[in-house]
Formats: sequence, structure tokens, C-alpha cells
Amino acid sequence: MKRQPRFVIAALVAVLALVAASCGDDDDAATDDAPATTAAPATTAAPATTAAPAELEPAPEPEPAPEPELEPAPEPEPAPTPAEDLRIAVISDAEPLFGGWYLSMDLGREHLVENVDGIVVDAVYNVPFGQVGQRTIEDLAIDGYDLVIGTSTFNAEFSAVAPDYPDTLFLHSCDVTILDNMSQYCVASEQGRYVDGVLAASLSESGKIGYVYGFAIPVVIKALNAFVVGARSVNPDIVVEVIGTNSWFDPTLERQAAESLVNNGADVLTYDLSSPAIPEVASENGLPFVGFGYDDAATQAPDAWVGGSLYNWGALFVDQVEELKAGMWESTYVYGGYELGYMSYTGLSDRVPADAQAAVEAALEGLTSEQIVPLAGPITDRDGNVVVSEGEAADPGPCCTWVIEGVIGDVE
Repeated sequence: MKRQPRFVIAALVAVLALVAASCGDDDDAATDDAPATTAAPATTAAPATTAAPAELEPAPEPEPAPEPELEPAPEPEPAPTPAEDLRIAVISDAEPLFGGWYLSMDLGREHLVENVDGIVVDAVYNVPFGQVGQRTIEDLAIDGYDLVIGTSTFNAEFSAVAPDYPDTLFLHSCDVTILDNMSQYCVASEQGRYVDGVLAASLSESGKIGYVYGFAIPVVIKALNAFVVGARSVNPDIVVEVIGTNSWFDPTLERQAAESLVNNGADVLTYDLSSPAIPEVASENGLPFVGFGYDDAATQAPDAWVGGSLYNWGALFVDQVEELKAGMWESTYVYGGYELGYMSYTGLSDRVPADAQAAVEAALEGLTSEQIVPLAGPITDRDGNVVVSEGEAADPGPCCTWVIEGVIGDVE
């Protein structure tokens, strides 16, 4: 509340003083003077008291300044939903500790994981062939895997499952069945074996090379034929003696086969298998050993190992998965060698002489540039039949059911 002004208080004091003075006179004097004493002060004081600022209307409060109109904040854009990872299963009848083929395939799986984003890759090892294998493959499809990669000979099992699960794609190694959602894949083993044959023949003095293989199936015979072509490019008269074990991994049988070949005069050994048995036999007899597909022999028998071709499954897997992610995958026979990076070659041992090293380098250069075609005609089988005419080349996919001239021993 506001204070009363000082001039209002002074007027009230004056009025009280006049009233006190009039009370001291007699009644007549009070009557005669009444008009004079009551008029002026009362009249003067009244306007002062009624005009007090307390009676004034309050000043209107200022209108608030209008608030500036703000544009509404933009709605935050929703965070992009990450694409669902592609689910891939890799299935094998063994495991990497077996080395050789199995280790090379698992290294390919690791390469895929390390080089492609947005994928989940699971490995299923030690799956037997037959009904158990078929059921395992079917379970993977039911579980929603986008791609199932078979690294062993599950062709019959894949072929039985694939038609019933069109939303799952299947990639099987080195066989012949191709369906709408099932491809075959293989590296150009004939390229690698051609170079291995060049190396082996360059080191052989007896003109006989010992070769131990597992099963006489087309992909194995094809590699054997190409090995002989490479060896005979160095020495047209060289022979390759073979023994099959009918097993992919049996060190006892492999050792027996290798020892038999050495006893028959082979002075260089090679294989199409995985165990250390054959490299060890070479080491025990002071003979060179040529690897194939994987460089395990460099550690299995380092004093015997001289070099060999390498499978690069990882590069092939990456290409296939990238095509799948881009929506460009089509069922086919996926195939390639040095020209696509699906194969490479180890460094050669210091024990390999300069002329042999030069021969290997020339072969690699010719294969990479595709100037050398290992299964180009004319090719004659060991029964004397022309199986590939001059100017033609064998189809490396389904090849081979024939055994080339220059192979001795049973191929069954």
C-alpha cells in the first residue's frame, strides 16, 4: 500500500487545534463565531483528504510484449534400421585339425568372415554322409539359413534337400548337380596340378613320380590328368605311378602306398590327400615331396617339401556372398583359378634349382594369362583313344572319366 502524503496530516492537525480553542469560550461566543471557525478549515481540508492518491485508479499494467513465434522443431528422423545379417552355414564331414582339404576350407571360411560385413557364419563339423547328413542340411534350411555351403562330398544330400527349400541357397563343392537354388563350386585344380607336375618332373631323375590319391572320382582324375600334362611338358617320357586308398584320411594306408611307390622306383612323391604320412615317407627316403592344395607338408616334412599349389577358397566364397548380397546370385558352376585369385602357389624351397624355379614361374605366368590351358587337345587316354581333339579343350566341370596316357597303376 502507498503512504499518505505529508500535506494531508498537517491539515488534520490544524482542524483539531481550532476545535480545542472554541471549547474554551462561553456558549454565546461559540454561537457567534461558529460560521467563521467551521467554514474555512473544514472546506480547505476536505479537498485534500478526498484527493488522496489512495483513491486514484491504478495505472494500467503494460501489455506484455508478444512472444516471438518460433518455428516448430523438426521431427527427428528415425534411425535407419540395420539390414538383417545374412546367415551362412558351412558344413563338413570332418574338422580343421585333420589338415589338408579340411583346413584349407576352414581358412576359406575365416577369410569370408574377415572380409565381408553383415554376415553371420556358423560351422558344422563332423557331419556323416547319408541320412544324418541329409537331416542336418534340412535342419539348417528349416532354421532359416540363407546360404548353406558344403565343403565335402554331400552332393546327394544337398540335391535331396534343396528342391524343398527354395528360400535357402546351397553351394556344394566340386560335383555336378546344379538346381535352381543349388550351385557347384570348385577351384581350377587342373591349373594347380599342372604346375605341380612341372615342378615334380623338373626334380625327377628316374623319370617316375609316385602319386597317392583317395577316390577315383572325376574331380580327382581331372587333377591327376593335368599333373601328367604338366610333367610331360618338361619330360615327354615321364610316367606317374598311382595308388588309391579309397579313403580321404587313412595315414596307415597312405604310408603303405607311398612306401610301395618308392620301392617301385619313384624318386618324387605327391598326393591328393591330407595326412603327413606320405611327406614323412619322402623325408625318410631323402626324396622331394610336392604338395597340393595346401601347404601342410611344409611343416609335416620340411626337409622333403619343395613347394606346391594352394587353394584360395576364401576368395571364391567372398565373390559368391557379395553376389548374393547384391541380389545377383544365380545357380551355376562357380569356377576359376589363378586368373581370379582362386589359386596361388607357395614359395619354393631353397633346394629347388634355378632351372626348375624358372619352369614353375613360366607355367604360372602362362596359366594366369590363360595362354596355357592344361586340358587342351590333343589328349590321348592310356588306352590309345583321342579324348580331346586338337584345337579343343576338355570342359573342366564334368571332366574327367578318362585317364591320360602316362599314368600307370590302378585307377578304380
